[in-house]
Amino acid sequence: MACCKKKTKCGTQKIPAICAWSLLLGATGLFFAFSTEYLATTISVAIPIYQGLITLFVVMNFGFATFMDPGVYPKAHPDETVDEDYRAPLYRNTEIKGITVRMKWCTTCQFYRPPRCSHCSVCDKCIETFDHHCPWVNNCVGRRNYRFFFQFLMALTVHMISIFALSLVYVLHHQDNLVTANNIVLIIVMVIVGLLILPIGGLTVFHMVLVARGRTTNEQVTGKFRGGHNPFTRSCSLNCRNILCGPVWPRLLDFVVLRSNIDVDATTVGYRVSNNDVKIYMDNSNGITQTLSGNTYNKVLVSGITVTG
Repeated sequence: MACCKKKTKCGTQKIPAICAWSLLLGATGLFFAFSTEYLATTISVAIPIYQGLITLFVVMNFGFATFMDPGVYPKAHPDETVDEDYRAPLYRNTEIKGITVRMKWCTTCQFYRPPRCSHCSVCDKCIETFDHHCPWVNNCVGRRNYRFFFQFLMALTVHMISIFALSLVYVLHHQDNLVTANNIVLIIVMVIVGLLILPIGGLTVFHMVLVARGRTTNEQVTGKFRGGHNPFTRSCSLNCRNILCGPVWPRLLDFVVLRSNIDVDATTVGYRVSNNDVKIYMDNSNGITQTLSGNTYNKVLVSGITVTG
């Protein structure tokens, strides 16, 4: 039953992403099929080339944002969590550029999350520089794929404006007879684009402001650094350059700690007494002076250390 519920949940999470891909490819395909031939012969052959390059850039960045690892931290190995689970404090503080930043203990992944890391409740994973979980890409947006998500938004806004404007040009050139297949299809495309361009354009402007200020959506929504200086921001130009041209964060799941178990037969293990053994005496007299005798100290030999008490 639990397995069926998990499969159903995974299936429903993919519906927004499938709808987004269908709208993007469907509307773009209809535009190319019903208008580009006329626009290329009447206005300029550069129009389909330009629109094709924009479409390719949009699809590539959409694919990277959807399928790329956003910066997942591997969960702690069971051997590392045996003694930490019951004694780890909830928070630890660290100092970055003179500002105290709090790190929270993740009870699921069993480690202290770095300052900009957050645990996604949908993916059930800790994401480095977590921005948000986007249902339209069916993936978290984090440090590794935020660049492609941001480029996708900007290119998609330009793509939608171009499709709307060029479709309008085609319809105006054929306004004497609007009841044709080409006009009807392009009017439907214009309606779809017109309904979506405002929220997508607004989201693009919102992320442009975040990039310029060096913040993430999670930090903006939760109000982090609202009353003080953000230790992760630099200047507007450096923030933009870091997002668009900076190096890609390494995939942390590739760094797997190699572990091996060795089976040892206890009957074949022996210990040879050495003169270099360390003797540790534990005084159990509680301040009462006793005469040392053969029964005063009990000797225990553990791992090459002689402990007597």
